[in-house]
Amino acid sequence: MDMEKLRQGLRKLTENRNSIKLLAVIMIIITAFLFYGMKEKNDTITVSEGFPAAKEDAGERKSSSEGILYVDVGGAVARPGVYKMNSGDRVFEAIEKAGGLTKKADTSALNQAEEVKDGQKIQIPEKGETAGAPGTGTAENSLSASVSAPGDKININTADSTALQQISGVGPATAQKIIDYRTQNGPFKRIEDLKNVSGIGEKTFEKMKENITI
Repeated sequence: MDMEKLRQGLRKLTENRNSIKLLAVIMIIITAFLFYGMKEKNDTITVSEGFPAAKEDAGERKSSSEGILYVDVGGAVARPGVYKMNSGDRVFEAIEKAGGLTKKADTSALNQAEEVKDGQKIQIPEKGETAGAPGTGTAENSLSASVSAPGDKININTADSTALQQISGVGPATAQKIIDYRTQNGPFKRIEDLKNVSGIGEKTFEKMKENITI
């Protein structure tokens, strides 16, 4: 066999092997790039805050015991809907999540500093509407303040200052103390808890108890 031809054949074989190795390295790099690129994309989750909570998973339905609350904000706000809140959040924060108040909103009877409660309905009336009128709804906070309870009793958990002053023995100062107390301590569990408010003793309570409810 011609030695020169043998050398040329070995040289071409070596070159082919080097080309195959180079091609294999390139394929490995491309495969690794595609694999890790897709994995990073799949592992990325975008969470939007401040929009209505349309769905809940099974764990979130136990929210009240875990510090997560859901409130329904309606009426004169930019984006009415159900919003996820944290325990200790205030009414004004729920309003902010709903896009804020509209120009027609009437906040005269609204206690924006009150803590929200799980399942609460916060209905913001428009100017010219009266609390509890058709279309305005009611809430567990002071929005439904002027609505009298059955039998014309005043609900001490929802009444605003004006409504509270309809109770015998309650003036502007005492009405504000009642509002401040429930804001700091939550709603009254029973009417007798009203005696925990500064300035309301046994005698004063006796005059009030026939006109109040919770």
